[in-house]
Amino acid sequence: MKRFALVALLAAMLFGVATTVSATELKVKGNLDVYGMWSANLMDHDSDVADGDNYMTTQRMRTYFTYVANENLKAVLGLEIDNVWGDGTAADWGTDGKGNIEVKHAYIDFNFPDTAINVKAGLQYVALPSVFGNPVFEDDAAALVVSAPINDMFGLTVGYTRGVDKNYNTSSVSSSFNGTDWNDAAFSDKDDIDMAFLAAPITLDGFSVTPYFGYAWIGQNSGYGNEVDSGSYEIDGVKVSVSETTKPGWTDDATVWVLGANAELTMFDPLTFAADLIYGELDAEAENDDYTSKGWYAALAASYKMDMLTATLFTTYATGADEDADKDNNLPTLAEGWGLTPYIGGVRAFSTTYDSFATDALGVGSDGTGLWTVGLVLDDITFVEKLTHKLVIAYARGTGDDSKAFDETGDTYNNLFTKEDSAWELYFVNKYMIYENLAAINELGYFKGTSELYEDANDDDLDASYFATVGFSYKF
Repeated sequence: MKRFALVALLAAMLFGVATTVSATELKVKGNLDVYGMWSANLMDHDSDVADGDNYMTTQRMRTYFTYVANENLKAVLGLEIDNVWGDGTAADWGTDGKGNIEVKHAYIDFNFPDTAINVKAGLQYVALPSVFGNPVFEDDAAALVVSAPINDMFGLTVGYTRGVDKNYNTSSVSSSFNGTDWNDAAFSDKDDIDMAFLAAPITLDGFSVTPYFGYAWIGQNSGYGNEVDSGSYEIDGVKVSVSETTKPGWTDDATVWVLGANAELTMFDPLTFAADLIYGELDAEAENDDYTSKGWYAALAASYKMDMLTATLFTTYATGADEDADKDNNLPTLAEGWGLTPYIGGVRAFSTTYDSFATDALGVGSDGTGLWTVGLVLDDITFVEKLTHKLVIAYARGTGDDSKAFDETGDTYNNLFTKEDSAWELYFVNKYMIYENLAAINELGYFKGTSELYEDANDDDLDASYFATVGFSYKF
């Protein structure tokens, strides 16, 4: 009898577990891109320097698992796998390398009971509103975001995200950064970077606008202000051009605040307009003098949709580096997501491991700051069923002062795209839909920049850069 009772209890427990599991629905979506690339002068724009290898095959897979308990509760896990064929044990013969899976997202998504208030907590995609990606903040981040519709026309979103937490103390394992022992008691605090933001979307008939405000606290010991090369400093990888008077770094916490708005006008559809306007300031204390950077960014796009294509005229403008030693006119950026083309910002038909092909040699802003652009996009060009084309023509010119492009000695070039520098780019995409979710894609890109500063520093002209790709993109 006892044995039967034990078996019955075990069966009941297993049935309960099965019932609980079956109550959760699993949804999967993602994409897988596989393509080959042929290129010349892709990153250095110099034909005299060997590119090493003019061909590579690369792939990226992103998979998002959504665990749905009900319409008000779910959890999301996003994974990414990047491979360059033959590069490393994860993509050589055997393909059994470890540590190649990256966690992009891992967050809870729920609504408060009997309300429309939504909460997302965890590793997630966070973006301030924008036309071409936000130059201040648009990235995957550890964040808490709460959004709620107030009525049919007005909503409110508030968020908090932590970008850096060194979390060092005197008992932790020894670690250093730029020669500094962060286990020293003097560096056991003020080691964080945090940002909070508020956005208020307003939706009317044929018009919408989203004003927003962001504020970041930057700890003195977070790594902000550490010198990376002469005349240039970085915040967790983002460089800020400064002069020798501010070396060797900040002496107290710094702050960044931005005020912006994104708007869209659709009442004249098929003619539509979209625009961005952002102003921001960075304030920090340095050993010899305070440092301030105040700048703004604007973007405008006008699109007209026709039967055989959609034409878009666009322009962006952002202030650049100032010649004064203790200030700049750069819009401060934290985790940018801006982009126009493969060379200017790093936007392509394929998902890619690159950011911007023109950044390394020229300093053409991958975040949209310090330059102005104008261009034309002809998209969704259709002559044959299942086959579409896209053509982008773009021109860019710097807005920064040319004196900031060199260090204090005038000898070292700091890769700053200035008002003396310009560039043209052509980008063409052909896409054929093999199946509803599977496309064969061909990209063709050409970029030619001119820069007196680069020529003076390297005793050579900029050479044209170009690339071509062929591959497949599967969205599931």
